[in-house]
Amino acid sequence: MNPTTSANDRAHDLAHDLAESAATEWSGLVNAAVLGTDRKPVPIPRPGWESLGRGSDGVDPAVELLDRVASVVTARRAGIQPAPAPAPMPAAPVDDRPICSRGAARALAEMLDGRHDQLLPEWFVLCRAGGYQPPAHLVPTLLLRGRRNPAFDLAARALIGPRAEWLAEAMPELRIRSHPKAPAVGVDPFLPPRPPSDSAAVVAAIVQTFVDRSASWAAAAQLRLAVTAIDPAWLAALILELDRAPFHSVTERSRVDLLGLAQLRSRMIAELAPPETAKRVGLWDG
Repeated sequence: MNPTTSANDRAHDLAHDLAESAATEWSGLVNAAVLGTDRKPVPIPRPGWESLGRGSDGVDPAVELLDRVASVVTARRAGIQPAPAPAPMPAAPVDDRPICSRGAARALAEMLDGRHDQLLPEWFVLCRAGGYQPPAHLVPTLLLRGRRNPAFDLAARALIGPRAEWLAEAMPELRIRSHPKAPAVGVDPFLPPRPPSDSAAVVAAIVQTFVDRSASWAAAAQLRLAVTAIDPAWLAALILELDRAPFHSVTERSRVDLLGLAQLRSRMIAELAPPETAKRVGLWDG
């Protein structure tokens, strides 16, 4: 007989016996703790646990019980054999696309936090057109948001690339799932609104709503859609007009909201659009 094998077998048997003994001892102590030492005396230590002893006369039974419980817990935890280490995950797929700029990442973070998130479709389009990938620290947020919106989910996974599936293996809550109302194959419903035929006229109409004080908060949703759709070349003019619009209690909330939306859209385009495009529409000074 191999001496090493025999020693291992004996050690295994001793560990098994200790585990059974500790479980039995633990059961008696738990029963006493549940019922209370005033209703059930602290049990006499079972064979192998006499070293814990019973408290001397005058010692509070509850204190003795807690001391023995602490000792048994320590012994049980010390005897646990570690489980086999899980197989390491494969490395993340290589993505050669450059990561978008910090400014573009900040704009995306703002939108994912709920600030002017109607610009998300345009951010996706610009990021994809520029050949960028989204910042890694926002990928989980993108995937989690997609669980509530099938169109967003498809667009986000297409933009993230193969790392979306890889990350889902590490985080079960991000696992790819089939959406009951998923769009048809080849259809991309997560797109920005089409620009109007005359953005100058739309900008003039937006400014007029502040002149005649019809830009109430109830009308803000339609105004936001207009700001999201106009040709970027007119954003600078719109920002200027909104910035100098007179204060009025009826329109001020809408003015601040639309101004922030136009400014965020300007920064987003300046960060993601090619320099020649951004310069042409007055959003880049390089």
